[in-house]
Amino acid sequence: MAFVGAYASPGVLQHVLSTTLPSLLGQTVLLTVGVMLLTSTMGVLPAWWISTHDFPGRRWIEWLLILPLAMPSYVIAYAYTDALQYSGFIASHLRMVFGSQFRIPEIRSLSGAIVVLALVLYPYVYLMARASFLARSPSLMDAARSLGHSATGAFLRVGLPVARPAWVAGLALVLMETLSEFGALSYFGVQTFTTAIFNTWLNLGDRASAALLSVLLLVIMFGLIVAEGRARGRAQFYTQSGKGQAPLRSRLKPLQAGVVMVLCALPFVLGFVLPVLFLLLLLQHVDTSIDWARSVQWAKHSAILGFSAAVVSLMLAVFLAYLKRQQPVAWIQAVHRLVSLGYGVPGAILAIAILLPLAFVDRLTFEMGWGLPALTGSVVALVYAYNVRFTSAALQAVDAGLGQITRHIDESARVLGRTARQVLWQVHLPILKGPLATGVLLVLVDVVKELPATLVLRPFDFDTLAVKAYQFAADERLTEAAVPSLLIVLVALVPILLLMRQGAQQQQSGTPH
Repeated sequence: MAFVGAYASPGVLQHVLSTTLPSLLGQTVLLTVGVMLLTSTMGVLPAWWISTHDFPGRRWIEWLLILPLAMPSYVIAYAYTDALQYSGFIASHLRMVFGSQFRIPEIRSLSGAIVVLALVLYPYVYLMARASFLARSPSLMDAARSLGHSATGAFLRVGLPVARPAWVAGLALVLMETLSEFGALSYFGVQTFTTAIFNTWLNLGDRASAALLSVLLLVIMFGLIVAEGRARGRAQFYTQSGKGQAPLRSRLKPLQAGVVMVLCALPFVLGFVLPVLFLLLLLQHVDTSIDWARSVQWAKHSAILGFSAAVVSLMLAVFLAYLKRQQPVAWIQAVHRLVSLGYGVPGAILAIAILLPLAFVDRLTFEMGWGLPALTGSVVALVYAYNVRFTSAALQAVDAGLGQITRHIDESARVLGRTARQVLWQVHLPILKGPLATGVLLVLVDVVKELPATLVLRPFDFDTLAVKAYQFAADERLTEAAVPSLLIVLVALVPILLLMRQGAQQQQSGTPH
C-alpha cells in the first residue's frame, strides 16, 4: 500500500472504499461469474465430445475451435455491435422474418460483454480440458461403463472430476484475461477495475484513487496466478496415467453425430466466422474517404513495435532460460518466476506504473539540463512496457525448447572444449529454431493486439492498428474500424495456424497431444 500512500490521503482512500469499490466489485463479480459459466460450457463439452467420440468433421473442428484466440475481444465487440444494431445485418434480416416491431436486446451491456468475452476466451478452457481428457487412462471410462453408468454418467462421475484441475487452470487464465480487459468493456460502457482505473486516471485526473484501484486489482491478479500455477501442477499430476495410449473414441449414431457436430462447431462459428464475415460486410461500405496510406502507416507502426519488442523479449528469454539451465540456483529461479508474472499484470496498471517513474526521470534530466530526449511518450517506453508484460510468452517457448535438449549434448560439447557461450551459439540455438520462432510470433501477436498500454504510452501521432480501431469504434465509425480490425486478425492468425499445423502433424504421427 506504499504505492497508494504516496498520493492518497486517508479521506480519499475512505471515499474510494465506500463509494467506488462496492459498485466495481459488483460489476466485476457478475462479469467474471458469467464469463466462467459460458467458457466452461463452450470449452469443456466440446473437449469431451471430441476426445471421446467420433463424428463427421471431428478432426477439423478439433483445431478450428482454437481460432477465436486470434480475435481480439474489442474487434468482436465492434463486429457484433454493427451487426445487431437497428440497421445492422442481423437486425434487419430478423425484422424481415419476424416483423418490423422485432427488437434485439442491447449488446452494449453487461450481458453482451459476458457473451463477447466468453466467445474469445473459451479456447483457454477448451485446450486445457482437451489435453486432460486425451491424457486420461482409457481404463477409467471402461470401468465406469462396466459399473452401469451411461455415457453422460461416466462424464459427470469420472471424466469431469479427472479434468477438474486442468479446467480450473483454464478458468484461472480466463479470469486473468477478463480482469485485464479494457477495449471491449470500455466500448460497452461496463465499469470494472481496468476501465475505472483508466477513467479515474485519464479523465478525472485522480491519481490516488487510480493507484488504490491498481493495487487492489494487482492483489487479485497475483492471487489468480498462484491459483493457476497450483491447478496446473495438479493437472500434470492427475492426467499422466493415460500418457502414450491412443484415445478410444466411440462412433455416434447419425442423429447424435449431427447434433454434436453442430454444438461443437457453434463456438467457432460465433467466435470467429461470423465476426470476420461482419467485418468483411462492413468493407463493402468503405468509400474513398478511407485513407489507405494511413492504414498502411498504422500497420507499419504496429509491425515496428511488434518486431522490436519480440527481438528484445527473445534475447531476454534466451539469456534467462540458458542461465537457469546452467545455474539452477534459488535466486535465478526466483527471477525466472518474477518475469513470468508479468503476463498477469493488466496493461492499464502497467502503463501507470511505467509512466510515473519515467516522468520523474524526464523531470530530473530537464532540471539538470542534460538535454536528453524525453522517455515518456516514446517508443522506448512502449517497448519496455511490452517486454515487462510479454517476455513471459517468449520465455515459456524457449524454456520448453531447452527442456527437450538432453544435458548429455552439453556435456559432450564441453568435453570437446566448447565454452558455455559456444555451446549456446553452436549447439542450442540451431536446435531451438522452432521454439525461437514460436516465441517471436507469440510476442508479435500480443503486441499487435495490445490496447491499454499502447493507448497511454504511445508517442504523439504514432498510432497503431489497435489504437485506431478503438478510436474509430469509440467515435461510432465502425465502417472505418473494420480495416484495422481485419488487419489485426490476419496478423494474429499466423501463430494460431502454425499451432494447428503442429497439432495435426502430431495427430497423424500418433503422438499424444
